[in-house]
Amino acid sequence: MSSSEQQPSTGPPTPAFVIDEAALGTLVTRFQKALAQHWPNSVMSYSVKTNSLPWLLSYMKQRGLWAEVVSDSEYKLARALGFAPERIVYNGPVKSRALLRSALCSGSLTNLDSGREVRWAAELAREKPDLDVRVGLRVNWDLERLCPGESTVGDKASRFGFDFENGNLGEAIGELTEAGVRVAGLHMHRNSRTSSPKVFQASAAVASDIISTLGLDLDWLDIGGGFFGSLNDTELFDQYISSIRATLSGVVDPGQIRLVIEPGGSVIAAPVELHAKVLDVKDIGRQRFVITDTSRVDLDPLFRKSTPFDICAEAAVQQTHPEQVIAGFTCMEDDRLMVLTDYPTLSEGDRIVFRRVGAYTMAYGSSFIEYPPAVYLRRNDGLLSLIRPRGEVEDYLQSNHWRDSLPASSTGSTAIAAS
Repeated sequence: MSSSEQQPSTGPPTPAFVIDEAALGTLVTRFQKALAQHWPNSVMSYSVKTNSLPWLLSYMKQRGLWAEVVSDSEYKLARALGFAPERIVYNGPVKSRALLRSALCSGSLTNLDSGREVRWAAELAREKPDLDVRVGLRVNWDLERLCPGESTVGDKASRFGFDFENGNLGEAIGELTEAGVRVAGLHMHRNSRTSSPKVFQASAAVASDIISTLGLDLDWLDIGGGFFGSLNDTELFDQYISSIRATLSGVVDPGQIRLVIEPGGSVIAAPVELHAKVLDVKDIGRQRFVITDTSRVDLDPLFRKSTPFDICAEAAVQQTHPEQVIAGFTCMEDDRLMVLTDYPTLSEGDRIVFRRVGAYTMAYGSSFIEYPPAVYLRRNDGLLSLIRPRGEVEDYLQSNHWRDSLPASSTGSTAIAAS
């Protein structure tokens, strides 16, 4: 057995993320089957921003998924890992002019999000009249009005895309068409608070209205991401795609128009655990603090969710404690992971395993106080394989060119010229 493999009973050295290969494969397969059944002419593109671990992107590529990227850096990462330009969905509001032009020339499925991108695409079409420039446009639509309580920004407007109701979308289409650009797609992405398929029915209904009103002839409809995923709910992905298909029935031909989806957390959140160890226990006043070797920086970088967990305490410990404050290793007072009420009494060396933490945690990983945790793969045979070592000081030093900016060293006092 190599040094990068471990028996599953021991667990990895902490802190560490563990990706369950079987669970990941289950969720990806479910989504692919739902698409094959309800919309075979489709593209499943993995949301790189959700978790950009190179092993994970390579896994998605092997499974036939495209890469959905929202920046030049993510585009370059996808290309470096072998994704062909024509199997990249290029979204986001911060595209550069140079890479936007390159992506359009290379056949990437590109959805524009801003006025400057419209201008750049139009410029390219005028410069190269023989080039078939095709773009999609992101649509800004009111999720909260159609599905009250679902918008993650409440009654505030989304800042992304072009508003159909105030005419901005139509103006963008006119500017592009006049320049020789073909508007070949719509991008409908919105995030929601729940897993309800009604959100995607609403999205499809808005797209249907726009297509009918403007008489658009599209190559693709990008419904975006924002899906939820659960290993226990075997029907959810099927409900998503079937509801989209039913809503668009009679407006678009699924055999002629590609449905594009951009799942991220729905396939990677559930398969990932974060393993942590208790470092210290202290009683202060009436509170008991349990200090661990992980932190909110790793577990919940947005400081907004509760996370399911398991406690692996010593088998001999039977008593419970009325209240234990589980805290992280950082020097921040608010680095408190959760409060346990009437749970087994924890002691130094016990392990806590946080579940369903694969979305955004690694992507937000920082070098605050400690460097990013290791990442292991729990293979289908049950063994653990190291796929990213824990960050070390040497890694941090090598990633900076700080030595080149240091002033020349001096072993003596500053010399002063004699008058």
